Parts: sequence; C-alpha cells; structure tokens
Amino acid sequence: MFRGMTLRGRMLSTGLALLLVPLAVIFGVVVVSQVRMREATSQEVRKLAVQDLDHLVQGIEAMCLTQQAVLEDAVIDGLAVTRATLARTGAPTLGSETVSWSAVNQLTKAASTVDLPRLMAGETWLGQNAEIATPSPVVDEVRDLIGGTATIFQRMNDSGDMLRVCTNVQSKDGKRAIGTFIPATNPDGQPNPVLKSVLAGQVYRGRAFVVDRWYVTAYEPIRDAGGTIVGMSYFGVPLESATALRQSIMDVKVGQTGYVYVLDGKGNYVVSKDGKRDGENLWEAKDADGTAFIQEIVTKAKALPDGQVGEQVYPWLNKGESEARNKIARFVYFEPWDWVIGAGAYEEEFNVAEAAVAAHTQRTLVMIGIASLLSLLVAGAVWFLVSGRIARQVGHVADTLSAASAQVDVSSGEVAISSQTLAEGANQQAASLQEVNASMAQILSTTRTNAESADRTNGLAGTAADAAGRGVEAMRNLGRVMGEIKSSSDETARILKTIDEIAFQTNLLALNAAVEAARAGEAGRGFAVVAEEVRNLAQRSAEAARSTDSLIQKARQSSDQGVVATGDVGGILEEIATGVTSVRELVGQVAAASRQQAQGVGEITAAMTRLDHVTQGTAASAEESAAAGQDLQAQSRAVAAAVEELRLLTEGANHS
Repeated sequence: MFRGMTLRGRMLSTGLALLLVPLAVIFGVVVVSQVRMREATSQEVRKLAVQDLDHLVQGIEAMCLTQQAVLEDAVIDGLAVTRATLARTGAPTLGSETVSWSAVNQLTKAASTVDLPRLMAGETWLGQNAEIATPSPVVDEVRDLIGGTATIFQRMNDSGDMLRVCTNVQSKDGKRAIGTFIPATNPDGQPNPVLKSVLAGQVYRGRAFVVDRWYVTAYEPIRDAGGTIVGMSYFGVPLESATALRQSIMDVKVGQTGYVYVLDGKGNYVVSKDGKRDGENLWEAKDADGTAFIQEIVTKAKALPDGQVGEQVYPWLNKGESEARNKIARFVYFEPWDWVIGAGAYEEEFNVAEAAVAAHTQRTLVMIGIASLLSLLVAGAVWFLVSGRIARQVGHVADTLSAASAQVDVSSGEVAISSQTLAEGANQQAASLQEVNASMAQILSTTRTNAESADRTNGLAGTAADAAGRGVEAMRNLGRVMGEIKSSSDETARILKTIDEIAFQTNLLALNAAVEAARAGEAGRGFAVVAEEVRNLAQRSAEAARSTDSLIQKARQSSDQGVVATGDVGGILEEIATGVTSVRELVGQVAAASRQQAQGVGEITAAMTRLDHVTQGTAASAEESAAAGQDLQAQSRAVAAAVEELRLLTEGANHS
C-alpha cells in the first residue's frame, strides 16, 4: 500500500486515515442513530396519533353515555307526567263501540285492517285523530307541559301487538303517526324487547325505533280496573334532539382533514362530516382495493369488548387524485344507541413530526459532513507540517546513522583483521609454548639426572676424602708400610681415574645445564652461574686428578724416592683431602642447586602449561573476536542498508 511513498507521504496518509476512520464511524453511528430515531419517532407519533384518536372516540362515547343518562332521566320523568295526565283525564277502559283501524307494521310496513273497541280515558275517547292541528287528549297536554313525544297504545290481540291510537309523533306526511303498530315479534322471529318488557308488566327504557327514526324512550303498561294490560304509554325524545352532542361531534377535527363520524348498526350515517351526508347508507361503500370497509368497521365494532377501541386501515382514493392514500380509523361501539363512533384521518397527516425529524436529521448529517470535511482539511494541513518536520529530523538521524555505520564498518573490519592476526599470533605462540614446554620437560629430566649424579659424586667425594685420610695415615706409616705403597698407589690411581671421569661428566653436565639455562632465558640465569661454577670445579678436579696421576706415576718410577717424597706426598695428600672435602661441599651444593633447579623447572613447566592454556584460550577468543568483528561488519552493512532505505523513505525514490 505504501510502496514507493516517502515517510512524509506515509505519515500524511496514516494521519488522514486515523482521522477519516473515526469520522466515518461517527458519521455512520449518527446516521444509524438518526434512522433509528426517525423510526422511533414515526412509531411514537403514530402511537400518539392513535392514542389521540382513541381519546376522541372514547370522549365522545363518554359524552353519549352522559347524554344517554340525561335522556333516560328525561323520558322517565316524561313517562311519569304522561301517567299522571292519563290518570287525571280518567281511568283507561275499553268502550262498547268498536272502531276500524288500518294497522301498519312499523317494521315491515305491512298493513291490515282490525276492529278494536274504543280505548277510553274516563269518559273521553282517545279518538282516532290524525291531524296535528286538532288537539288530542293526554299526549298534547304532556307535550305542552314538558315537550317531547307521548303516545297511547292499545293492545291489538293476545300476542301483544300494540297499536298507536293517540300520539303527538308526526310521520313524514306531517300527520299524527296513528295506525302504526309495534309487533310483539320482530321480523327476525325474536321477541320485540319493548313489548317483551311491557307485557311482563315492566317499564322499558332504552333506544327504540319509533315510526321512522330512533328515540330514547320509556314504555310502561296501561291496565284496566281488573289489572289487565290493555295498552301501554310511551314517552320519548329522538336521538337527533341531542343537538349539542351532534354539534360537538361535527366540530371535532382530526389532523388536517380528519373528522369524527357516527354510523348505526346498518351502515347509515348518523352524524357525518358537517352533517352533509346524514342518513346516507354506506354499507356497500368500498375502498381503493375494493373492500367493503364500512361492513368490516361495523362488524369489528360490534364484536369489541366494552371499553376497547378497534382499528381499520384502508386505502382511499379521492376524486381528482391519482394515487390512493392510507386512511386510519379508530372506533368504538356504543351499544345503547347502536352507534359506531369513529375518528379517521390520513396516515400521512400523522407524519408531520416525522418529516420534521427527517429534515432535522438531514440538516444534522450535512453539518456533520461539513464539519468532517473541515476537520479533514485542518488535520491534513497539520499532518503535512508535522510530517515534514519529522521527515527532516529522521533524515538527519539517517545521515548520522549512515556516517556512524560507515565508521563501524571500517572499525569492525580493522577489529576483524586485528583479531585474526592476534589469533594467528596466539596460535603460533601456543605452538612455541608447546615446544618450550617440551624443552623444559627435557631440562627438568636432565636437571633431575644432574641432581642424582651430584648426589653420587658427593658420595664418591666422601669416599675420596676417606681415601685421602687413609693416604695421609699411610704416608705417616710409609716407613713401616712402604711395601704397601705400590698397591696404595694403584688404588689411588684408580680412584683418581674415577675422579677424573666424574669431573669430566660433571663438566659435561655443567655445560649442558648452562646451555639449557641459556635457553630458559631469564629464568635460568641463576642456574647458568651455578653450572659455570660446577664446570670450573670439575675442570679443577680433573686437573688435580691428572696431577695426582702424574705424581703417582712418578711415585711408581721413583719408588726409591718415595720415602723422601713421603712428606711431600703427605702434604699433597692433605691438600687432596682438603680439595676433596671442598669438592664434596661443592658437589653437595650442586646437588642442592640441581634439586632446586628441578623444582624451579617443574614450576616453570607448570607455568608454561598454564600459559599454553591461556594462549590457546587467547587464540580461541581472538578467533571468536574475529568472527564477532565479521558479524559486526555484516550488521553495520545491514544498518547501512536500513539507513539507505530510511533515506529513500524520507527523501523519496528520486533521491540521488
């Protein structure tokens, strides 16, 4: 990656990479965080929007419950007023005269003719009045007192069908809605809940379909004097009369275009947006996917447990628009009125906050990008300056290392040569020491031989001294033992010959000792002096022996003169005894010196052996030093190569 790049370029690239990577990581973390925040915001906004819709529909449901309670209280009060008014008019009875009715089933609209006795309130026939302008007893009085609608029903048959015979309820044609009846059994075969309660002698309260609309109602049975249920009274107010509730529902806005609406159990608009579509049936309405969504909403709503809110999401395409948009509806079911209370709006209207967050995220990312770019530029400038300075310093260090490496190369070469020379010299010295050691071993052997010879010479000298003593004694007794002179002379000649030989051998040994001492150099100088003295003594001993031999010869030749010369011979023998004693002492000294020399030579030999070992170690160390010098030279060359590479790194491939 960095091949061919200078140190400055590498440092600059590395520094920018070290900055760029964290910036990229931070940017990635921010992007991920923003995306997650956007997702969380979207979910939270939708959750809040759904909760808001839930609060709306649940609030309207609560309003309906309140209105239901108010209306129920009102109809109970109205029913009591109706009861009191009827009682004040007269007791209900069935008259003797009959009247024919065209009875219309208010649910199926089926008509039939029935003849029923007149229903009387005291002496007042409740009549068969269909005109609003003509007063009807009881019901109009109740209306005038408290408002609302009131009706008197007459029982038509044993099944319990109830016919409206007196009412202030108007039909669509503007007349009183008499002649319609409530069947005891609904078209679905189920008992009518109103009549089921009334025929059981109970008061019914709740929502009921009156003629052509739904009312909040209260019904109670009317009994004759015998307690037989001959009819029932009614008081109610239409659900549409809760105008404040309707207006409150229509005034609610959801988002920008959303609204609250109310459907009944058959898909009819009870409260539409702005009231423009009230009463319109939407049961077959379909969304952009062709789904009958109103049917699904109503079905889901009726299946909801109490207090639960349902949801329907469906695509909706408005006129003039080319693409459908998802719409969300939240709804509850108000069972007392069979109302489906819904609140709906487009999902995109809930995403305003999400869009704001997305815009803010976009701005944040742009700002982070700009900040990152500025940081990169500033860092690049800083790294450019710093890397240049460091590259110059490293270049200076490289030059210094190059010079030092060259010097080390030269010095290591010299060390290697010197070590090699030292190794060769040490090897030669070791060889010489081995030769000297061998010579010293020979000297040691010779010295020990000399010491042994000196000991023997000392013994012979003692013998000679004894012989000389005896010679002196013999000379003293020469006169008496002249005859023994010949044999004594022979013996003396033999001894002198031995002395001469010993002197000759001593002379040779002393000469050899002097030579070996000269070879030993300074260590053998003292031994050389002693050897010279021994040599001199040996020569004198030889000369004395030769002189003695001459005298003996003369004694043999001049045996006649032996007596005369006895005194001289005695003196000479005394001198010989003295000389032999001196020789004995000197030979003892030579023996002692030889022993000391042998000990010294042994020590010299041991020292030479140690010196040989040291020299051999020196040679080995010198060889190792030479090898180390060669290694150091190789390492210095490697350092030089590394320095050259460092120089190329700092100055570039074009450096010359």
